[in-house]
Amino acid sequence: MNSRKPMQLRLPQELKEWIKAESDRNGNSQNSEVIRAIRAAKDRRSALGSIGNINMNQCDNARC
Repeated sequence: MNSRKPMQLRLPQELKEWIKAESDRNGNSQNSEVIRAIRAAKDRRSALGSIGNINMNQCDNARC
């Protein structure tokens, strides 16, 4: 059984171009690059949360 569900995603042009460039550079699909980027952000946020008393609401979304 496939647990993946389709999701429509609207992106600013510069992010779409970045995802395309990353997928070409890494030999992956654009979908795989989006998943990789989201997982990396999730892992960074989880790592920050395990450091101590960090208020995650203060985290800059562009860097987390």
